[in-house]
Amino acid sequence: MAANFSEMNRAILNYINSKIPKDTNQAQIGVVNGNRVVINNESYAYTPTVDMYFGDGNRVACLLPEKSNMAAVVGVF
Repeated sequence: MAANFSEMNRAILNYINSKIPKDTNQAQIGVVNGNRVVINNESYAYTPTVDMYFGDGNRVACLLPEKSNMAAVVGVF
């Protein structure tokens, strides 16, 4: 089951990355720390984009919408 979950995450990331215009942010990897996610030594509040389970210490794929200091979590590793 874990392999299927990982494949689903990879498929979601591939789809999102293919649909985002090339001049916008791509998905970035962060680490969950409480109610925030740390990406490149910056801390952001976050919201999950789909129903998924993750918690402190999990690595997550995030999109950083322009003009926002919130991360959109799109996958879990």
